Amino acid sequence: MFSFSCVEAGGSLSAAMALAMALSQGKSQEELARLAAFFTLVGDTLALLSLQPPSGCGDGREVTDQDSP
Repeated sequence: MFSFSCVEAGGSLSAAMALAMALSQGKSQEELARLAAFFTLVGDTLALLSLQPPSGCGDGREVTDQDSP
């Protein structure tokens, strides 16, 4: 699987710019605004997910329905 931890900042910036340019081709301003809002939401959600503790509260076991009272 691809890992972003090994990518240099310049490479990421170039890839993001290339993707943005490709996605913007032939789009109206309204379509671009919707795409920007969508990717902002994706980025914000990823940031929130990165702050969540691992499942099971760090006890090393998986939580199942049997664990519930």
